[in-house]
Amino acid sequence: MRVLIIGLDYLYPPVKGYQVMLCRHIEQITKDCVVDLVSFGSENSLIDDPILKLCNSFQLLNLPYFVRIANLIRGFFSKDPFQVSLFRSNLMVGTVEKKLMSVHYDVVICQTSRAIQFLPYWYRGGSLLNMIDPLAIAYDRSLSWRPWYLKQILKSEIRRLKLYESVQLSRFDCVALISQADIDDYKSGSEYLNFVRIPYGVDMEYYRPDPSVQRTPGMIIITGNMGYAPNIDGVRYFCKEVLPIISSQVPNVHLWLVGIRPTNEIKRLTRMGNITVTGFVKDIRPYLLRAMVAICPVRLNVGTQTKVLEALAMGTPLVSTSSGNKGVGGVSGKHLYIADSAIDMANCVVSLLKVSSQTSMSDSARDLMRAEFQWSKSAQTLKTILASIASKKTP
Repeated sequence: MRVLIIGLDYLYPPVKGYQVMLCRHIEQITKDCVVDLVSFGSENSLIDDPILKLCNSFQLLNLPYFVRIANLIRGFFSKDPFQVSLFRSNLMVGTVEKKLMSVHYDVVICQTSRAIQFLPYWYRGGSLLNMIDPLAIAYDRSLSWRPWYLKQILKSEIRRLKLYESVQLSRFDCVALISQADIDDYKSGSEYLNFVRIPYGVDMEYYRPDPSVQRTPGMIIITGNMGYAPNIDGVRYFCKEVLPIISSQVPNVHLWLVGIRPTNEIKRLTRMGNITVTGFVKDIRPYLLRAMVAICPVRLNVGTQTKVLEALAMGTPLVSTSSGNKGVGGVSGKHLYIADSAIDMANCVVSLLKVSSQTSMSDSARDLMRAEFQWSKSAQTLKTILASIASKKTP
């Protein structure tokens, strides 16, 4: 089976969730499929990139920053979503068309809704849109904690996304999301019915417990991209509402914020005295191994939280909001603890800080990750979907 992937923003090592998913899927499906990749990205690190070496061919196209800004400005005079306008590229359009005219592909995969614009309208072969997360729903549910100056822009973007996707989704044989809950939510407001779930994953060999590492008394941790709006909101909520309650009962509690691109607001939290902001780290595993408790305070009720998967795979006891657990489906008290009020979250964290070991819960969490969220399982689901699409299409 021959597959063309139209990527959005290829990077190795991957940083963002959709970049990680693309790399892990290429790593897995190239064992059985011939894969060609066309994506925006930089060719600076090709020598050390093991993923691109697995592809039959690849083309990484440059989309300069100033072009993206110009695209975004022009987007204000368009009905298309700003997300789509941002990535306008005649070079990408021409490159994809040339590929499709010269090679027969069993299936074309568009990575996120932003890449739909590069699939020609004349193309009638097999197609899959890997939407990953439903942006319109995510933006709508984030409005309550967005700053006032962004709310009107986001409301406009929500309308644009809904209109754009209502027209474009029918072009695809299947549309994939990573969470069944997101599929159910999206279906309730869409006429398109052919959704499939391709779960996000975690590397169980890379993220695993290490009994030789001692956990640090009082250490709690929040991981993730600290420049990502839902993470900023979650950290702000935890530090303002939850951490003071914990500190009053556990004086030696110390919060570590581990992740790339911390904003100035996040960095200023170190003034509280019991918070450390690391910024980028090459490996988050030592931090998860030493932490007594991992926290997922995210209040955006969409998608699957990578921080949850990684903590559970490492065997680190986790306290999460219901929103953070939505795409995971863990059982509170068995795999993790779920708490949606400040006092409940604080009580869960305090109880875990006072217990030296949570072996039974850690084992159950690992079993859940192994059963539902391994990358091999995610890729196998993708390959099954691709084979189904290809079998229904004739050259």
